[in-house]
Amino acid sequence: MPSCIPLSPSIPAASSPAKELSLADRRRAKLPPCTAGELRKRISNGEYLVVIDNLVCKLNGFVDKHPGGPLAIMHMVGHDATDEFTSMHPRSVAETVMPRWAVARFVPDSKQTCVSSYVEDMTLPFSAARSSMTDGSSRPQPSNSNKENLDYAAIQRDYRELEKYLHENGFYQYGYGDYLYEAMRYVALFAVAVGLILFGPLSAWTYLLAGIATAMLWQQLAFFAHDLGHNELTGRREFDMVLGICVADLLGGLSVGWWKKNHNTHHIVTNDVDNDPDIQHLPFFAVSTRFFESRYSTYYKRVMEFDAAARFFVSAQDKLYYVVMCFARYNLYFLSWSYLLMSDYAPYRELEIGCICAFFVWFSWLLSHIPTWGYLALYMTVSHSISAILHIQITLSHFAMSTESPDPAHECFAARQVRTTMDVICSPSFDWFHGGLQYQIEHHLFPRLPRHKLRRVQPLVKDLCRRHGMEFKEFSFVDGNIYTLQWLGEVASRVKLCNGRKEHQDKAIAALRMGFEK
Repeated sequence: MPSCIPLSPSIPAASSPAKELSLADRRRAKLPPCTAGELRKRISNGEYLVVIDNLVCKLNGFVDKHPGGPLAIMHMVGHDATDEFTSMHPRSVAETVMPRWAVARFVPDSKQTCVSSYVEDMTLPFSAARSSMTDGSSRPQPSNSNKENLDYAAIQRDYRELEKYLHENGFYQYGYGDYLYEAMRYVALFAVAVGLILFGPLSAWTYLLAGIATAMLWQQLAFFAHDLGHNELTGRREFDMVLGICVADLLGGLSVGWWKKNHNTHHIVTNDVDNDPDIQHLPFFAVSTRFFESRYSTYYKRVMEFDAAARFFVSAQDKLYYVVMCFARYNLYFLSWSYLLMSDYAPYRELEIGCICAFFVWFSWLLSHIPTWGYLALYMTVSHSISAILHIQITLSHFAMSTESPDPAHECFAARQVRTTMDVICSPSFDWFHGGLQYQIEHHLFPRLPRHKLRRVQPLVKDLCRRHGMEFKEFSFVDGNIYTLQWLGEVASRVKLCNGRKEHQDKAIAALRMGFEK
């Protein structure tokens, strides 16, 4: 396999990676033109307009029916979402579904190239108001990832060529054989955990080992459910979703529907302080001093108060990081039930509630075979505390990465994903342990790419970054932990400088920008 692919300089930045969209072409020929000014005016009048492949799609009637959740659409209103759309959907959706919602053909300004957002200066509910360099963001950029002269049009063009290359060379083909070994691992861990509890000797070692096996089972099943949520197994949304519910809800007690709503939003607005739920963890963590401002979360629909509890935890977040992670699974139980009982959008609500209830029934039955309260406490503590490994793997990819954009109106999808994400270096023999999370840059660029193909794609992505001056951030698992803790410590050290007054916030931000990567 070549280390790089030939890239055609003749492809314009605004072209679609799916050029053969016959239905889109037919629609485009019949639709009236729409300029950026007209787009803004119609959006201000209440229309949810998104530009995809130079088609203006009106999604007011679809937003509440979107399988990926309404926020994934709302954050793209007024944006060119071509790459976001093609990365998250199979080509069949682009060919048969998207053109049906088109109401105009977009006519871009010939003087501008690679415009990502046409509404950055507009106040819109749930709009992806990506943080700019001048708005008080806390994260200093690496020296070569934040250049003002990055050619976003060229990055976009080459990213689309790479995406086309991966499709044409079979990278998106589903590898069922890869999951045979995964399934064998799941069965073995389940058998060890259940077998030790039901038939093991009455010993602390029995329940210690059973707890470890359970935690590892939940970790591995989470990787599988993640793949299913991205339709990486079969490409059939309904089948993969139902199977994911059977895996995560029935065997792990967690809602796949909640995860999918959360995770799709995360992919669209990665590391955005106001919009990305994966970095909104007050009162326990703040990955940016902008959280000191008690900002409003568009995901949770509430103000994230930087109150006394937040000051206490955040001021010691680098020291409490692993402690808090030991309790993270309990929070997922809470979030799952909150989603299923209170969310307006829960398309598989009845099925998920039934499966999670069934989980608690069989899991409680299993726990009833543990003879003493002491052994029960040991098993529950170990199984849930070791689950912290999964949460560390998840947060490692983003907690210490950028939360600000050098150019929110023009930064393309590919540049944004590289800027906000890091990889973890590991040998092939440990790929099973990280479950694809070690290739987060590749995954964020190509979310539907089967995870067993990510290692082969990494050299191509590195080459893309090298040619365009984007820093490809990667660490070993240990060094990644150290880097993340250092960043959390830098943010923690600024809490005492912030007492809610503007001058103290500015002082904290200025000190932080100057200090972290000197």
